[in-house]
Amino acid sequence: MIDALLAHLGFEETPRADRDGLFAVHERFLRTVPYDGLTAQLGEHAPLDPPWLVERVLATGRAGYCFEINTVLATLLEGLGFAVERREGIVDEREALAGGAPTNHLVLVVRADGEAFVCDAGWGEGFLAPLPLAAGTYPRGPLSWAVERDGSDGWWIQQHMWGSTPGFRFGDDVVDLAAFAPHHERLATSGDSHFVQTLVVQKPLDDRVVTLRARTLSEKGPRVDDRRVLADADTLAATLRDTFGVRLDAGRVARLWDRACAQHEAFAATRSASSPGSAPPAPEPPASA
Repeated sequence: MIDALLAHLGFEETPRADRDGLFAVHERFLRTVPYDGLTAQLGEHAPLDPPWLVERVLATGRAGYCFEINTVLATLLEGLGFAVERREGIVDEREALAGGAPTNHLVLVVRADGEAFVCDAGWGEGFLAPLPLAAGTYPRGPLSWAVERDGSDGWWIQQHMWGSTPGFRFGDDVVDLAAFAPHHERLATSGDSHFVQTLVVQKPLDDRVVTLRARTLSEKGPRVDDRRVLADADTLAATLRDTFGVRLDAGRVARLWDRACAQHEAFAATRSASSPGSAPPAPEPPASA
């Protein structure tokens, strides 16, 4: 399973379980395996079973949202010999965290060469290189992220200004995978979940975030802010395949297209009602998790 994942990522040799190996695996994973909320859109909620999730990535390129995709990343890193800690996190406005919002993010803390790093493929617009678990600002090309201690029991990761989510908080306590099961079921099945309400697929690049939201494909960064609306189901299938590396059968594509059209039309109607006479913009992404 680990060898197959490494081959999927394009590795010809097994990376060492050291700092350089961690950075290489993390970046290659994020460049190859996209973040997506298709589980909720397709009504295919299933338990967080690492071997099954790995097989889905290998078969279709589809890894899922944070609970799913970070489970795959953790499985790979542990298989390579890294010590991986799972932490409960919350993606939200920082001011809202005091209200006790429920867990909506799985955060990985990985140790290599005596240092601790935050690794995350489940924040669809996040960092390609692991962030040191130490207070500071960490630039990568034109983008940067800040790591801050948050109170006496956690950390805050601040997003760059071109992301749609401000950041996330996670605690110091290490938990096992079972701790995320109720949160996974809620986000994948509840009508209040953003993942049930809106189709989303994302991939971070060096200088931008590429996002498919309902029918709108966007690229946003310091030097780019482009959007286009997908024309039909064939274009959706091609975008999933060519832009994100996700290969779906025709039945699933048709189901996603129907949902994407309904979501796009509902958003357009809402914006038209609030701004009569103006063309509605494409949907803005809700919070990632």
